[in-house]
Amino acid sequence: MAHQFYDGSIVTAKAILSSLSHILHKAEEQRTDASTLLDARLIDDMYPLSDQVRVATQFSENLVARLTGREPVTFEPKPSTFAECYERIETVLKSLNEADKDTVNQYGDKIELTKLGPLKSVEMSGAAYAHTVALPNLYFHVTTAYGILRKEGVPVGKLDYYAGFFPQLGTAER
Repeated sequence: MAHQFYDGSIVTAKAILSSLSHILHKAEEQRTDASTLLDARLIDDMYPLSDQVRVATQFSENLVARLTGREPVTFEPKPSTFAECYERIETVLKSLNEADKDTVNQYGDKIELTKLGPLKSVEMSGAAYAHTVALPNLYFHVTTAYGILRKEGVPVGKLDYYAGFFPQLGTAER
C-alpha cells in the first residue's frame, strides 16, 4: 500500500505522543521524587515539563481536529500530576486512533482558515498545517521534555525517544 498523507500526519503524531508517554513513565519509575520533575525546566524562561506535555497534546489535538473537520478540544490547565499527563496523552491518542484515514487524506489538500495562535489566522492546506506547524511543534516539545528529563538525571536515551516510533526495538539500558 502506498504511503498516504494520513501516515505522515496522524501515524506520526501517535508515535510522537507514544514516545512522550514512554519517557514520562520511565521518569516516574526511576525517580522517587518524580512529581517535582513536572516543574523542571531546561532554562528559566522556558516552559516546565508539565507545559511541554500540555502543548504537545494540544498541538496533537489541533492536528486531528483540523484533519477531520471539527473544532479542537482545548486542554486547560496544564497537568499537575503524572496521572493527568497520561490521561491527557491517552485522550488525544484515542482521538488520533479514531481519525478516519480517508477523511484525513482529503483534508490534506483542503485549504481553510487556520488559527496560528490566538491572534493570527491564515489560509493553508491541512498538509501545510501538519508539516509546517503541528508536527514541528510536537517534535520540539517532546524533544524539550526529553531534554528536561535528561537534565534532571532521568536515565533516558535515544532508544527511549524512539520508543513510540519503533516499539519493537525495546529500550536501551544506560
